Amino acid sequence: MKRKKNNYKIVLIIFIVVTIALFAEIGYLVFYKKDNEKSINNKEVNNQEVTDSNIDNNDNNIDNDIKDEPSNEEDEIINLLKQEEYYIENNLDRYLSYKALNPEKTNKEIITDVNCNIDKDFYTDIENSDLDKGILVIVNKYHALSSNYIPNLTTMENSYTSVAGAKMEVEAYEHFKEMVDAAKLEDIKLFNVSAYRSYATQDTLYTNYVKRDGVDGADRYSARPGHSEHQTGLASDINTASSKAHFENTKEYSWLISNSYKYGFILRYPENKEYLTGYKFEPWHYRYVGVEVATYIHEHNITYDEYYAYFIEK
Repeated sequence: MKRKKNNYKIVLIIFIVVTIALFAEIGYLVFYKKDNEKSINNKEVNNQEVTDSNIDNNDNNIDNDIKDEPSNEEDEIINLLKQEEYYIENNLDRYLSYKALNPEKTNKEIITDVNCNIDKDFYTDIENSDLDKGILVIVNKYHALSSNYIPNLTTMENSYTSVAGAKMEVEAYEHFKEMVDAAKLEDIKLFNVSAYRSYATQDTLYTNYVKRDGVDGADRYSARPGHSEHQTGLASDINTASSKAHFENTKEYSWLISNSYKYGFILRYPENKEYLTGYKFEPWHYRYVGVEVATYIHEHNITYDEYYAYFIEK
């Protein structure tokens, strides 16, 4: 009997040990599984973040590439612009910006307008006129002379001007006389009515015009002080300076259009070019630029603003 009790105790102890071991194993498996799942989830999250980051970086790189590289359409526009006769490489960015704002304009118009600074408002970004250019100096709504500038002047003879004591730049005056004398041989009478004007004189004239017609009105036909070609002594208003005279309908005007370039003079403010020159048509206003330049401008039907931008300033 005592032996049976001992056997019973042994079996009970074994049972208890086995049970404890079993529960320990179960507990280990449960906690290990949870920790393993947590670790796996963390790795998946980290991997996904890396993947998302790489995708974002790739997208950003693609976006940057798109921004940095011109589109095929832009490439085509650039190629077409470069084929235009008066294309200037330094103006490319301005051409493209102006083209985007004015898609209806032709490439030729884009080139012409930007070269003449029409992508900017008149009387903005004003530069000093380059006096080193001599007779080819440009004075317009983007280039100005100082108030104390006085050219090399000579007094005009009465047979060549209706204004006593009128003055003109020396070289320009010699060619002006040749032109007037040549016209006289063909029974064409030409004479100066306004040549050199000082800064102060132009200031007075412009101020009076503004009082009469306002700034916008005056700017169409009168230069602001410092911006008048007359201050260079290279320009002359011939026979008249009034629109009411309709000088464009005279034989004198026809002769000048056909012959003035032979003596180095150009019609400075042609008809239908107001948007380029900034001034309405002035059939009487002629500017001396020398025979070679005048001939080119005459043959190619361009303004001096266009010529200066492409051949002198660029």
